[in-house]
Amino acid sequence: MLRKKIVTDIDACAGLWNSLIPLHNLSDLWEIRLCFHQHYRHRLHFLVFEDRNEIVGMIPLVYLAERDKYVFFPGEIWNGKTWLERTSVFCRRTEDLGYFLSECPDRTYLRYINGDQASSLAELDIDETAYLLYPPEFNFDLDLYYQRFVWKKLKAIKKEIASFLGPESSWHLNRLPDYDLLVEMNLKRFGETSYFHDSRFAESFRDVMHLLDRKGRLRMVSLQIGAETAAIDLSALFNGAYVVMLGGTHLQFPGIAKAMNMQHIEFACQNQVSKVDFLCGDFCWKKLWHLDPEPLYKYVSPELKREQERVSDELEKQLDVTDPVKEIGVLGL
Repeated sequence: MLRKKIVTDIDACAGLWNSLIPLHNLSDLWEIRLCFHQHYRHRLHFLVFEDRNEIVGMIPLVYLAERDKYVFFPGEIWNGKTWLERTSVFCRRTEDLGYFLSECPDRTYLRYINGDQASSLAELDIDETAYLLYPPEFNFDLDLYYQRFVWKKLKAIKKEIASFLGPESSWHLNRLPDYDLLVEMNLKRFGETSYFHDSRFAESFRDVMHLLDRKGRLRMVSLQIGAETAAIDLSALFNGAYVVMLGGTHLQFPGIAKAMNMQHIEFACQNQVSKVDFLCGDFCWKKLWHLDPEPLYKYVSPELKREQERVSDELEKQLDVTDPVKEIGVLGL
């Protein structure tokens, strides 16, 4: 008979994670997750399922008191939702995943569940789309990759990149003090919608940067143009994959992100990485660069789903009242 228990001790949770979660993705590293937990400090709530004293399932949760919901550990929040992608749920048998999720607390919202683990469950909806590039598919040959583009579009992209990369430009790797400038540029561009608007996120990622640097996995790229640092991207290498996590661009150089994108893809081909993960976010450039879409999934507990539906219905009723076209129709004008 299955028994469920809740683990809240940080050391015990670390032991569970490190013994049960396979290291497929960068976000599977306990140390990465801990960088965020040390700043957010949400209450741990790891669900463990045992059968004859053998662990057969584990879902790593925390409780967000500020939003009254349970989410994946460590509960790093951006725009009201967790940010880290591809959280793995330990499940000895895939067919038990649905049951384990149903045993989560009433107010549970789990994002970015791996597609290979979740796509077979009808109760899971698509959350967002991740965008990746698989250099082995075109034999690490940039010319073959370029064939995905319409020729005129590719020519325009290359011309714009060339306008930035002149004699006064230079590339720099792992200039750690540039992190503060990355944060500053991101905040100037995106304001309250920036990841870094919450200082906890900014300091968590500072710790991530130092951790990756110590382990030799950091690839922080800065593009200098004259006296200005035009763009900075923070990326990482792990398990044969290259993950482009976040960055900042100088407002003085619109379009500079194209040069950064191309630099990442060139690096991936030169070093024959298995995949480049540009993460989620339905930004137009990801489709224009012909990246491969890959859905990630979410689990929303029945109570939260009903709550979301009520809010949606109320908003729709408000729109019905305030829509000027509908008001005109009612008044017969």
